Amino acid sequence: MSAVAVDDAGRRVRRRAPRTRLDAFPRDPLRRWSLRFGLAVPYLLLAWTGAATTDGANLVTPNGQLLDHVATIPWDRADPEWIGQIFPPLSTLLATLLPGGRAGLAVAGALIAGIFLQKILEIMVQRGFSRSTIVILTLAIGANPLFAYTALENFAAFLGLAFFGLAASDVVRFVSWRNTRSGFRAGMLLMLATLSDLSGLLYVTTLAVAAPFLRLARVEQKGARSANVLVIIYPTISAISAILFINFVFTGSVLTPLGRGILDGMPERLASLGALFTTPAGWLLAAPVLSAWIMAILVRRPRAILVSTLAFAAILGADVLGLLPAGSAGNSFILMTVLAIALIPTAKDRLTTVLVDIVAVLQIAIAWATAFSREIVVDWMSAVVGAFGG
Repeated sequence: MSAVAVDDAGRRVRRRAPRTRLDAFPRDPLRRWSLRFGLAVPYLLLAWTGAATTDGANLVTPNGQLLDHVATIPWDRADPEWIGQIFPPLSTLLATLLPGGRAGLAVAGALIAGIFLQKILEIMVQRGFSRSTIVILTLAIGANPLFAYTALENFAAFLGLAFFGLAASDVVRFVSWRNTRSGFRAGMLLMLATLSDLSGLLYVTTLAVAAPFLRLARVEQKGARSANVLVIIYPTISAISAILFINFVFTGSVLTPLGRGILDGMPERLASLGALFTTPAGWLLAAPVLSAWIMAILVRRPRAILVSTLAFAAILGADVLGLLPAGSAGNSFILMTVLAIALIPTAKDRLTTVLVDIVAVLQIAIAWATAFSREIVVDWMSAVVGAFGG
């Protein structure tokens, strides 16, 4: 955006309008899309070079499971049972339409990764983060094997995470900045996340829990907090309720076969939850939550401790319910980091900025340590390194 002004000599000159917190970053569309493509390039190289090798290595990844599932779907029917087969429909339909099989899904994930990282950068610029914090947090999210594996080998989950990241920033604009359009957009994005991956229900729960603890702009309006939450969750509740209602009318059961299959094994997952935190993998799972607590203390926002704790409890609940599919890795790390970026206030002084940057650097170490603790990610990294002749 630019404005016309008059200089001392009386000449008309165009000056760039001051940036507002709602401006896109970069403001020029060509530069913005160039940044997105530039951020996607490393993942495109990994997708192009590594997809054939990982496919040949017979790694059981979510993308492979998604393609196997798509191959069994009959596309000559449209009954309630069929709706249950294609759920979540958005990622299932995209996997059907995208050419190239596993490589095609990897390339699509790489392109989404570029857009996702640009939007994360945009959130941080809009919120006034320091340049050092922006660089470190961007590296913490994107420059690690967990993010790359999720983007290239778990298309459904990554699509849901991308919608969640966009929704998280819109929730802040809606609740704290009075931007009503952002509220409706956040609700639609969360619905799309749920229609992309079963983990979308986790994302909706997380933001519904977090929204009441944000600084409220409409303090003069009674019931504003509950109304904000309703706006955010209404599209998802409507979509899921419609599917369950149709299933009940035509089959006499609320849960589809998919829903019943998800609940299978829940007692075993619940029983193993306590033992998880006696292992290094469990400690690393909780590490991003501890980082969020430290950041909340540093920026003097103790309420954020409760938000991150409730969000972590939602992640554990989703795991027990079976909403996190086998072969997933890094979902909780990406979710907690994006949530911290969207919700934790900006550091106000240099010392606090330095301390926040130190915690952000620890996030990089946590991401890499977590990657090497997950067998599927280690196997994937070995296959990719082999593709590059390592």
